[in-house]
Amino acid sequence: MRVAAERTAQAGPDLAGAISLAGPDAVLTDASAAARGTLEDICAASESSARPVVVFAEDGSRAAMRAALQAGVAAYVVGLVPPERIPSLLEVAIERGAIERTRRVELADARRRLADRQMVEQAKELLMQRGGLSEEQAHRLLRQRAMQSQRRLGEVARALIHGAHGAPGGRVALVAESS
Repeated sequence: MRVAAERTAQAGPDLAGAISLAGPDAVLTDASAAARGTLEDICAASESSARPVVVFAEDGSRAAMRAALQAGVAAYVVGLVPPERIPSLLEVAIERGAIERTRRVELADARRRLADRQMVEQAKELLMQRGGLSEEQAHRLLRQRAMQSQRRLGEVARALIHGAHGAPGGRVALVAESS
């Protein structure tokens, strides 16, 4: 591991650009030089470029560690660190960051799938109540519309629900076709 660049950047929009331009594997900062707001800016800037933040600090209090972790740092290192230990510390932070990014992506995907399922259930209920369809017919109709429009089932369900709530008389936007 090598240091690609050492930069002193102020918090704000230029910080994200500086991190992106340097293209580091990890962002290192000294907590004594980083106020809470700056630390949050560093974490936000590095998160958008998928780079973990490692903070070296003198303050080993729980409050300081908690604040740093809540800001989004991958590692909070208290006290002096022998130079030969820094590469392994950075490797761990980089791997931990990769694991965390994977978990965030998986969580966002699971939340989207759950929201889609809830929308599909609401849309089926709407079709059953207002369209006089059975649950199976409602699901089949939603699935057909999704295939025809090349959209996800959840997207079709969401459009149906929003359309029905905005339509005069609350009419259902999808029309049942004979199979």
